[in-house]
Amino acid sequence: MRLLRVDGIGQARLRLLRQAAGGARAALALDAPRCAEILRVQPAEAARMLRQAAEVDLSLDAGTLRRMGARVVLEGCADYPELLLATHDPPALLFVRGELSATPEAAVAIVGSRRASAYGRLQAGRLASELAARGVTVVSGGARGIDAESHRGALRAGGRTIAVLATGFARPYPEEHVQLFDAIVEAGGCAMTEQTAAVEARPDLFPRRNRLIAALALVTVVIEAADRSGALLTARIAVDDLSREAGCLPGPVDSPTSAGCHRAIREGWAQLITGADDVCELLESARTVALGAHELAATRRRAPVARGVGGVASTPAGVASTPAAVASTPAAAVSTPAAAASAPRLRRDPTPDAAEVLACVRREKRAGLDELERVLAWTVPRIACAVLELEVAGWIARDGDGAFREVVRPSSTVR
Repeated sequence: MRLLRVDGIGQARLRLLRQAAGGARAALALDAPRCAEILRVQPAEAARMLRQAAEVDLSLDAGTLRRMGARVVLEGCADYPELLLATHDPPALLFVRGELSATPEAAVAIVGSRRASAYGRLQAGRLASELAARGVTVVSGGARGIDAESHRGALRAGGRTIAVLATGFARPYPEEHVQLFDAIVEAGGCAMTEQTAAVEARPDLFPRRNRLIAALALVTVVIEAADRSGALLTARIAVDDLSREAGCLPGPVDSPTSAGCHRAIREGWAQLITGADDVCELLESARTVALGAHELAATRRRAPVARGVGGVASTPAGVASTPAAVASTPAAAVSTPAAAASAPRLRRDPTPDAAEVLACVRREKRAGLDELERVLAWTVPRIACAVLELEVAGWIARDGDGAFREVVRPSSTVR
């Protein structure tokens, strides 16, 4: 928390410092030349950062956490979401209100325009209600327009919803949604952010928030998005970076607020969505993503120092005295990964796509993603989902060059 409060240190630089020093406590003890070397800044700038970190007043953070009944969840600890841990850029810590599941859940992100039309708001609420009634968790960004209607639709159906804020809890944005965030938490949902308490809304924070929305959901659905839209960016993150499914709900053909949705459907990287049935079909195909996230998360938890987790769980001065602000303990970060790592990998019969990829790997003896794309003539997301299924089930494994080979001896068999 001290490091994140320093001007010029964000999640990326925090990760560099933790990995190089062996943890956040060790990073705070670095001298200026070594800090400058790690961050590739001038020694004077590094000295300024270290001095500012030492002088940080955490009373606002501690007071906000206590007042809101929130907690800190550290990367690598038992209650850190596996879907986030399996990404290339997981936040070092999360500030959480309400119930946050560590294991992947059937979750769908619904995002769209903040200046939504009456049609867009109606469709967002309808789709969220239908999904929530089927037990699907609705994830969105808590913003005006489509986001807010998605959260409200899930609440009306008595379902679970997660609001991912772009700001700190002491500066919620938009301010008029404070009661909505409270209602989400009271209904068994969750409000969360990666920003410290006093961080206010800035344009650069919303794309970072969007990556968390995409990562927490197995499927992303866009309702009303113009050609240049943050909602479309969220869906592209889901498809391009996370190899997950995305869909768009069409609008009136002459509506500029739906032009981005129509283009995404036309280009083929987003599926046409008309209701909950369409989304549930995409969710069914995303089951392997959840299995893969569990496997990857367990692997990364087994090497906490390499991930920068070692030495982090000590709570900063000014926070430890407040029970609501105490982070997960080092013991939880160590014991839970060991238990997860001991679980056997499942050798299930592959789906048709996975079977075709496996047959290709067998024919070629070894094959990388480029080779699979050339031979199969499939889209990369389709290949990635099949490959992930085969890896999780223990049919194939990567060699030292990143190519895939068949694993002849199964670790276990499930009938």
